[in-house]
This record gives sequence, structure tokens and C-alpha cells, in this order.
Amino acid sequence: MITWEDLESHATENGFIPQELYREHARHFRVCPMQPKEVEDAEAEIWDIYLSTMRKGKKQRNLYSEMFRYEWYEGRKRTGFWGNIEEAVGAYCNHKAPRISVFSAGSGRDLLKVGLAAGVWSSKAPSKIKGTYKEIDPTYFQLQKPDARIIVTEFGEGNYNEMKRTITELRENNLIVPGMVYLSRWNFREKAPVASESQDMVVFSLTGNYAHIDEQPLILQEIARCVKQGGYMISSTLSTAFDFLKARGLVYRLKFFLKTPLGWPVALDFMTWQLQWAKMAGTMNKKGLWATGSAEIWADFLKPASMKKIMIYDSPCNLVPVEVLVAQKEKMDASH
Repeated sequence: MITWEDLESHATENGFIPQELYREHARHFRVCPMQPKEVEDAEAEIWDIYLSTMRKGKKQRNLYSEMFRYEWYEGRKRTGFWGNIEEAVGAYCNHKAPRISVFSAGSGRDLLKVGLAAGVWSSKAPSKIKGTYKEIDPTYFQLQKPDARIIVTEFGEGNYNEMKRTITELRENNLIVPGMVYLSRWNFREKAPVASESQDMVVFSLTGNYAHIDEQPLILQEIARCVKQGGYMISSTLSTAFDFLKARGLVYRLKFFLKTPLGWPVALDFMTWQLQWAKMAGTMNKKGLWATGSAEIWADFLKPASMKKIMIYDSPCNLVPVEVLVAQKEKMDASH
């Protein structure tokens, strides 16, 4: 059987393992113990339903893609969700030709936001939409770092196809050059499709909580494997102040809705869809499969991977308390 070292030997100069080769062998390189088949089947069914839900009406759009409405509100208006990640990326990604891995779901949104924050693109949006969710639109982008190389990963087929469309749009508008953005399918319980210590920065956004607490150290340490010595890992986590079970309650859902006005244009679909997520979250949490973890806990999980805590961005939003951890891989002494 092929070894992981064999797969890494086929990586591009940017550390990206060709997807066709990776997907053929990825199942042999798990970082977490196998879950019982019924558990994996339940998770697969839940994510397939959740990620494939479509917005009703004339505009048949993947509803997950509409999440930018409340993400941007939280991020720009209340410095939550992506606000702190954007700030961290901007503060610690100073390379002219950065190598960045974005390990998270997002239908293209994560790629655009991280790229803007890292200076890969600049925004020429008019002042009337600066600082609003409408600014996250390639129409307003200008390419600033053509030597940057970014790998983005997706799990679900629907999101993967959405990401392909985003990348195609960027290419058609000359906002990326050949080989600049690489897309790969990835299951976070398997080794990541990236060579060891090849990335200047890795971003891991709101994904690790969808795993058992015993799995989270293994997943985080695997992702840290990809970071260069001196490079950074930026990860976000739902803090222990969040209760998956309470998220199912009517009071929580109403508060979430009322405090998220950018979601109102898709309210009917949005509320039904989020109710589905809340029920799903409560069920998975009761089974011990999903778990919150503070950024401090995650910092401890990362210590065996030679990652040291640089700083933690506290959650600015009690409704969805998301903390952001910035960790740096320590440089080994040359004598080692």
C-alpha cells in the first residue's frame, strides 16, 4: 500500500497533493478511530440534507450560500464570526507570496474573505457598500498578490460545486492566475491533502466542533502538521458557553432571528433551515458526537504539535460565542 510519504512526494511546490491521487488513498490515512457505521451514516445523512437545502422561489440557490447575510452582519457590525478571523489573518499574513490553506466549509465565502484579509485581493467597492456584506463580491476585487497560492477544501458535493463556480468566476475575471487556487475534497477525520510544514498559514473555521471532544486534539494536530515552522494556525471554536441542546429552544431561535436582520430577506427558508440545524445539533451533542471547546482548551490540544498560543480573540457575541485562537509553530533549533 502507498505510504503517506509517497503521497507527499507528489505534492506541488506549494505543498498541495493532487486531488485525484489523494482521494484514491485518503481513506487509508485516518487521524481519528473509525466511528460505528451507523454513526457515520447518520452524520452523512444529516450533512447531505443540511448542505443541499435550496432556497425556494425563483432564485434556486443553495441556502448554505445565503449564510453570508448573518455572517457579514456578525463580522462587520458586531465583530463576531469572521470579524476576528479577518483581523488575525491581516495581522499575521505579511508575505508577498503566501501559501495558505483554508480548511473549512463555506461555498466560496471563506476563500474570498481570507483572500481579502491576506491582501491577495484589494477591494475597490464604492463607499456606500464598504463595510457591508455586499463588498464580498469579486466584481469589486483587484488582484494584488498573483504569487499567492491557496488551497481550499470542501466536504459536501454541493459546496464543492459552489466553490468550483466561485473559482471559475475569479478566473474569468482575471482575479487568479493558473495554479493560484487549488480545490480539494476533504474529510476532517482523514489526513489533510497538504504536505507537512508547507504552509505559511492555515485557517480552520467553525468545523472542529462537529467532532467528539476526544477527536478534536487529533484533528487539530493533523492540521498543525501542515504549518511551516514559524507559520500560523488560525482557528475558531464555539466556546463552552454555547449549549447545543438549548439551541433547539424556541427562545434561542427567536433571539437569533431578531438579532440577525440580514437574514430577514430569506426568513421563511432560513428559520425552517436553522430549526433543522438546531435539532440536528442537539441530537448529535446528546450522542457525544459534537462538542464545544474553548480556545484555551484548543491551545492545549495543539501543544504536542509544537504550536504555541499567540493570542485569543474573545467572543463578542453571547448568542453564538465564537472564540478565535492564533497559534504559531515553533522553530526548531538547527542542532535538532
